[in-house]
Amino acid sequence: MNSASNPSRLELHVNPEDIPLYTTVLQGGVLVEARAGMPLGAFLDALPGFHHEYIVNEIQTIFLNGTAIDDLETPLEGDHPVLALSAAMPGLAGAILRKNSFHAALRTTVTERGDHHHQGNITITLKLFNSIARDCGPALLAGGIRLNAAVLQVFCATHPTLAAGRRDMVLDGRPITAATLSTWLEQENIITLIVREAAND
Repeated sequence: MNSASNPSRLELHVNPEDIPLYTTVLQGGVLVEARAGMPLGAFLDALPGFHHEYIVNEIQTIFLNGTAIDDLETPLEGDHPVLALSAAMPGLAGAILRKNSFHAALRTTVTERGDHHHQGNITITLKLFNSIARDCGPALLAGGIRLNAAVLQVFCATHPTLAAGRRDMVLDGRPITAATLSTWLEQENIITLIVREAAND
């Protein structure tokens, strides 16, 4: 078992049509390091698959530690902040939570920020939902994401039909079987996951 700072690397080569389904694993949260106090917008702009226009125009709901926020200059700070991103959601609840919404005054707001506890890097749990995951997820997955093994274990258990579309599975440079994958996930904590389209034969 490798340490969290040097996690084992699992690479899945899958059928192209299955890639959108794999992006739903991002709902469980991936672990991204960033500089403490880094503005939210700058953090997102540095991620694979994201760019400024997309962040401003398509990401309509942003939760930081469970609170809806509007300001992309909001600093990411504290112990293990959780950041969740979504496109516009339907109904009044969606309108209230949407960025810069007329109804934003109905939200519960945070009146003060905590002190900075970190001067170096912090680990952010990033969660992507709906079209944000579908649009930006493939680039994140292809570049490699860190996540808790339990998140992938639950994903595999709830999407058993995807196993048929896995053309190759490689763990730390060595091919593995489905049985080995299942056993390994039960023993690991933090892993690096890469999901790419399988090459055409």
